[in-house]
Amino acid sequence: MKVNVSECPIVEEESNADAARFFYLLKDSGEPLWDGCTNHSKLSAVAQVFTIKSDHGLSETGYDKIIEWARSILPEGNRLKENFYAETPRFRIPEN
Repeated sequence: MKVNVSECPIVEEESNADAARFFYLLKDSGEPLWDGCTNHSKLSAVAQVFTIKSDHGLSETGYDKIIEWARSILPEGNRLKENFYAETPRFRIPEN
């Protein structure tokens, strides 16, 4: 049986928390780290620093020091959050 998709009703529903978080991250993947930046998105920069933190067993203080240094050399108006606690809420897994 062949179904004509254009005849199917459209059902709109609110996205759940997981879907909302996914779309929030997806938006960040397309947002440049600063206006005019072409080689890093807001998400790619944070993901790279999280990877360094994880690979080298850095503390949250170590992460914060990397971010502090990076923000000092990035152009004003960059979108890198100021510390670990400001960035982690988007990556937390919701409790069920």
